Amino acid sequence: MRLIKQNDDDLAAEAAMRGGAIGALKYCTVALFTGGVLNATWPKFRAVRPPQKMWLMVAAFLGGFGNGSDTAFTNFERRDREMQIRLANQRRHDILYGNPGEKQAAAASLSTPSEVSSASSPSSPSSSSSSSSA
Repeated sequence: MRLIKQNDDDLAAEAAMRGGAIGALKYCTVALFTGGVLNATWPKFRAVRPPQKMWLMVAAFLGGFGNGSDTAFTNFERRDREMQIRLANQRRHDILYGNPGEKQAAAASLSTPSEVSSASSPSSPSSSSSSSSA
């Protein structure tokens, strides 16, 4: 998908960053829980020094951020594409069948001259009948 407007570009970047932050939070939570369980149960993992354990957290953060931002951006593009398709289908339908607003305007414009002519024609006989009865 090609983003055309700067506003769309900003919205897409915002959605990707928000998705990346959520993905990183999820992955880091799982990594922290798994690290705690491994630290409590596995002596080899307990022997690993804390800076190396933090590199595992950094790897989880980067993986979660990449996965979350990609998923959020893909969903953003999908929603935008669905909206484009919906608008194109609506325009196509309006071209083929006209939209309801145009039909109401056409019906109003057709009924207006006939109401004017029908309103003017009964008033003239009624005025002549009222003048003849007086």
